[in-house]
Amino acid sequence: MKFLIIQKVNQGTPVQRLAKLLPAQMKYVRQLKEKGKAEVYYHLIGQEGHMIICDVESEEELSAIVGDDPLFFDSHREIYPLITYEKHEERFRKLLTEAP
Repeated sequence: MKFLIIQKVNQGTPVQRLAKLLPAQMKYVRQLKEKGKAEVYYHLIGQEGHMIICDVESEEELSAIVGDDPLFFDSHREIYPLITYEKHEERFRKLLTEAP
């Protein structure tokens, strides 16, 4: 299962705290990439945030990945389940053929 995670640092987080947390968070993301759990990571230009596409086996695994992030308490996230274009098209075609 793939999920898009958009994560942004909470406004007002002290720079001194971020200076400690960001290196730990970058190391964490690197480890996720090495394990194949984070497919891609992109920094959001002009913002204190990033996006990651995670590939997990379960919702519990996703919860652990999100909860173990060093920035967990100092950021907010939007999480979206993803489906491939092919699966989406297949579902759409099925709906069209079953429509009255």
